Amino acid sequence: MPRVPSHILNWGFRRYVRRFVRRNFNAVRVAGQRHAEQLPTGPVVCFFNHPGWWDPMTVVLMTDLLFPGRTFHAPMDAEALRQYPILERLGFFAVARDAVSGTKDCLRTRRELLKSPDSTLWITPTGSFEDARHSAPFMSGLGHLIDSHFEGSLLTMAIEYTFWNERCPELLVEFAAPLNCRTLPDDREQRTLVLQESLALTQKSLAQRAIARDATAFSTLALGRAGVGGIYQSFQRLLVWLRGQRFQERHSPEPVPAQRARPGEQV
Repeated sequence: MPRVPSHILNWGFRRYVRRFVRRNFNAVRVAGQRHAEQLPTGPVVCFFNHPGWWDPMTVVLMTDLLFPGRTFHAPMDAEALRQYPILERLGFFAVARDAVSGTKDCLRTRRELLKSPDSTLWITPTGSFEDARHSAPFMSGLGHLIDSHFEGSLLTMAIEYTFWNERCPELLVEFAAPLNCRTLPDDREQRTLVLQESLALTQKSLAQRAIARDATAFSTLALGRAGVGGIYQSFQRLLVWLRGQRFQERHSPEPVPAQRARPGEQV
């Protein structure tokens, strides 16, 4: 069994993630936010694509912003976790990829974690990095874990990191409507294909939103850095001040009426 997460360490780590994302992204935007906010009581399994290094930060941030009362859990390569043992106190647990016994232990750990009604388990079922707009085949783990008897909530989430009009990229996320586990096929391979198709459709929907560059298609949860920075931006500020105008650091103003960000909140 994984170590019990530390509430103090989790609080500190989530604050660190907020600051870290703020320094590196223009905005955090979510489509389908209501699907994450309106879940019934019970454990949650959220499976998502794996486009890059930022993914662990993204799911910690989503837990913090959308599931603040829930416990974060996510599998991590056993070798990597041995190098950073403190991550066990943050909700990560080991996965031995090259051993059958390790796979069975991981499945047993996941099932044990899902016995808690406030548990949120984040899974990348492809098992490897893939392009954000590429639909990759799933490994068998999620199909083993989730079947028609699962009584929690099953969420599909797509992630994309893309540049729009600012020097820092956008962190884009889309949630699909929760899947009805009672309708999942009894055959594990067929069940895996259904889950794979759900993620493929969600990735496609997010890609269309990203290409459109329309911030009003998302709920903007937080704003980070904008503008060009450095001496050039300081010179711009001075010119605007001399004209008696208000400086606008963003190339495109944020669509305030469409936002659902928390008042005064940044990452």
